[in-house]
Amino acid sequence: MSNGKYKSVEHRVVANGSKTRISVPIFVNPRPSDVIGPLHEVLESSGEKPLYKQVLYSDYVKHFFRKAHDGKSTVDFAKI
Repeated sequence: MSNGKYKSVEHRVVANGSKTRISVPIFVNPRPSDVIGPLHEVLESSGEKPLYKQVLYSDYVKHFFRKAHDGKSTVDFAKI
């Protein structure tokens, strides 16, 4: 969405049996038929060329679950 401008943090948790831990996951998913990719507003305001192609969200999800999760490399599916 940000064309690589904003980096997400890879999150991994190690369970600790001696302390209480509370997690609040929040998931926001487009509809399977929605097209995802860099926002036009981001590209226009910065004059950048897109680093990622527009893809159907359902195609991205299929790719994501096709193989074992390997960190952020799953986003490489959409790299130009």
